[in-house]
Order: sequence, then structure tokens, then C-alpha cells
Amino acid sequence: MAVFAVGVFHCSMRSVEPGFGVCFKMTGSGRGQGSTLLPPDFAQRGVAVPFTTRLLFFTRMRHGADGAIEYLVPGLAGRLTTCVIPQGKIGATLSMTVFDRALMDELSELSSITPATVEQASLAVGMTGLGGSRLLRRARERQEADKRATIALEGLLVNDLLDALGAERVDFEKLKLDDLRTRAAVALDPHAAALESPVDAILARIRQWAHLILPLGSAALDLPGSYTTTLADMQRFATALMDWLIPEPVGPAEMAQRIAVAARKTASSAEERIARAEEYQVSILDSIKNWDTAWAALTNEVETVSNILDGWQRLVDKWDATSRMERVDQRELVELFALYLPILPRKSADKNQEFWTSIRENQNRWKDIVTASEMMATDQDIREKIGSFKVEPA
Repeated sequence: MAVFAVGVFHCSMRSVEPGFGVCFKMTGSGRGQGSTLLPPDFAQRGVAVPFTTRLLFFTRMRHGADGAIEYLVPGLAGRLTTCVIPQGKIGATLSMTVFDRALMDELSELSSITPATVEQASLAVGMTGLGGSRLLRRARERQEADKRATIALEGLLVNDLLDALGAERVDFEKLKLDDLRTRAAVALDPHAAALESPVDAILARIRQWAHLILPLGSAALDLPGSYTTTLADMQRFATALMDWLIPEPVGPAEMAQRIAVAARKTASSAEERIARAEEYQVSILDSIKNWDTAWAALTNEVETVSNILDGWQRLVDKWDATSRMERVDQRELVELFALYLPILPRKSADKNQEFWTSIRENQNRWKDIVTASEMMATDQDIREKIGSFKVEPA
């Protein structure tokens, strides 16, 4: 494997991902500032939006200081700047697909901007068929998968609770959701006193819990969720990039290696949170009895996982779509990923702050060696239209 030799490189054990044996450049541009190169939090970073318009691939959205929705579009105003476009003006600034305009209308109704709410809006528009047969099929498949998973997870949680109570488990296999809940009520009714709550309240908590962890799935059931699927895809993506970079010249190889490490570090951060969420299921009896505390903690863990992983599935899917393309097209994509990959904010970077800061530093150098990108190319008309919008670091 190549060891990169552009500029001056720092090769301490803290700067090299174990097993990779690759050095990366320490520019020093932000070392005195520590983590100030990173976005402060997930709210400021914004939530990735699955637009289908070419120029909007890396777009994120958030609420601005005045509470209004704004879209963050990197690449329009320069390689490492993000154009901040107000909700009402993005459609007039850029030519958008029918799906994207419908999605933008759906997103305008959101009171809370989170990866989950944005995804649900996207699935809802996908179900209309405006995004074509592929997005329609994906939305339908997701709807059916969530129905099946809800039944499986509610059954699992009820049986885990019965185990904790020393009671006999119930066979919920092949039951419809209403039948499952009826049978669960009968099984839990003798234990209402031990649970310190009415059975209806216990079942309501089980329903909330199962819905919350749908994206996590269940290893016990061999049931993947959307977040755990993304985690597996990210690991596969990282491995593919490490194989891809071997014959590459120094610049693209370095970028690919950094993206692979970023994917693995991000996945590791998410996995830690998932493990913490699963601890509440291990202690399910205490969790159900102390529901308000457990629910708040569970919600925080799952929402943090969603924010940590936000934006990565789009990168994986885009990479998969280039698997049979020319290497030059793959190289262009690697360069764009390197400039605009999802950076963890200061509050979530934890022990990896030095790594993420180094990514920011290297992006400032990479922008000067990235070749012209057809994917993010703009014309004079667009450049004139965005001239009045504020910009910020990508």
C-alpha cells in the first residue's frame, strides 16, 4: 500500500488508523484552535436531504437563526464554501426535478428537522411515484419491512419482559399486530402489580419502544434496521475504497484512504451508541418501571445514532452506482466525497476530534488539487443568482 508523500506528514500512532499504515498531512492551519474547525453541533451542520438534482446531492437543511428553513448547498460558490439558500428561494435559483420540488414542499411543513423526519418526508413523496419506479419501489419495500419489524420487535420486547418477570414466553409468530397485542395483554395482566402500572400503559410503552428502535433492528431476531444496514454498508464501502486506491496516484489515494477511515470511525461512534441503547433492553423490567427516565435516554441514543450516520448512505449508494464506470469517473467521485463528507461536530467527535480536525485541514489542501467536476459544474446564470446569498465553510 502506498505511503503518501505530499508535503510534510505526521505519522504518529495517533494519526494513523490501525492496520492502514498510511500517513496524512498535518497542515497546522487549525492546530492552535483545536476543534474549532468542526461544526459545533448537529443542528448547525444540518440534515442531509435526498434531493435527486445533480447540484443538490450534498445539500443539507436546518432552521436558521430566525427559525426559517434554509438549505446548505456546498460547491456552488466555490470548492470549500457552502451557499446558504432560504427555503423560498432555492426553487427559483436552481432547476430542480419534479420529485425535489415535491419533497421541498413536504419539508417546508416540518416543525422538527431531524434525519428521521426528513427521511419520512422523502418516503412519503417516493410513494407518490414522482421520483420514478426505483424510489417508489424503495418506499413500498420500506413500508412493508417496517410493518413486519414492528410486529417482531413488539413480540420480542414483550417476551423479554415476561422473561424478566419469570413468566412463560408467548409464541407470537405469524400473528397480526392486533392479535399480538391482545395476546400480550393477557400474558402481562397477572403481573400488573409487579410492573407497578396498568397493562394498557405497559403495552403503550412497548409500542413506543418498538417504534423507536425500528431503525436499529434486533440482532436477537437477525432483523436489520435501516441504521444497522447503513453501518454494514459503510464498512463495505470502506473496504472497497481501500482496495480501489491501490493503483491510484498519491492525491486520490490519500483522499480515498481518509474517507475509508472516516466511514469506519463514524460507524464505530454509532455502534457505541447502539450498544448503550441495547443496555436498556437487557434491563427491561427496570426500564419499563422507570419509563420516563429510560424513554428519554433511549430517545437520545437513537436520535444521536441517526445524526451520526446522517448523509453516509447517500455516499455509499452513489459509490455503488459507479462500480462499473470508468476509473476516472470514480476518481472524481472520491474527490467530491473527500471535500464534502459528513464531518462529526465537536459535541459528538469525542476522542476522534483530532482526526476530524485533520480532515478539515486536509480538505483545505485537497481543494487545490481536485480536478473540475462535471457533477458540481455551474453556469454563469447560477453563479449570478447565488451571488446575494451568504456563504460559510463547507
